[in-house]
Amino acid sequence: MIKLDSFSLSALEALAKIIGARYTGTEMTDFFRKAGFPEIVHDGGTKWRFAYSSLEELQDRPYGPYNIAKIIEKLCDPQEYFGNADYREDLINEVNEILSHYELEVKLDTGKISINPSISPTLSSYKTQTEITFDNRNYHFEIRKHGRDLFIENKYFHAVFECCKAFDKYVQDKSKIENYGSRLMSSALSLSGPLKINSQVSETDKNEQLGVMNLCIGLTKAIRNTGAHEPELNWPLNQEDALDILSLLSFLWRKIDSAVYFNENLINQK
Repeated sequence: MIKLDSFSLSALEALAKIIGARYTGTEMTDFFRKAGFPEIVHDGGTKWRFAYSSLEELQDRPYGPYNIAKIIEKLCDPQEYFGNADYREDLINEVNEILSHYELEVKLDTGKISINPSISPTLSSYKTQTEITFDNRNYHFEIRKHGRDLFIENKYFHAVFECCKAFDKYVQDKSKIENYGSRLMSSALSLSGPLKINSQVSETDKNEQLGVMNLCIGLTKAIRNTGAHEPELNWPLNQEDALDILSLLSFLWRKIDSAVYFNENLINQK
């Protein structure tokens, strides 16, 4: 058995933010159950803060660091990422940044923790201020994937535009609607559309569904369409505006992640 020292609170916080970005609230409860801790149930609060307090509590128990190791290995388990290997590889790289401070690493092929005394820490002390500013937002994984490199090169216009294009494609694929832009968002997310944010039973449910739809339409009209038709010099974008736009896009991406596909027309044809 590997000898483990206790993880610092900073390490637990960084790990909690990775977990919060990976799972919805309901999925987080299931994640802790599968890791061997069924008593940990998401309380409806901010996901990463809930994960952080849960990790603190697990480390305070007997064999605390080994409880954290179980969480890490379940987070990196290959069977949690069928059809999503690229996401898993990027996530493991983030986890290994944390573990490098303890001469540990997660093996990509197995998802298991092993000792590696030759590795050196590469956490935020080696990051530029622009990288820290971006990473502190805890964006959706796809925002980091499509926008981070461009953002840290100060290419804010291109970072936002690439993320908007990727979001458009994601909604198109999940809704199975061959359209784009505001027409896609309207068709996919209207009350009769196939992507359901909630059960649409109450007036509140319907308002939320339409609100998310209108936010997606607004984002498309204000950002994606503008970016596609205007030269960069005619549409300047500073860092703060880019950060705020990406935050909105990250929020909407998580909403679409949790949406259920339901096509009433197909059911009626049966």
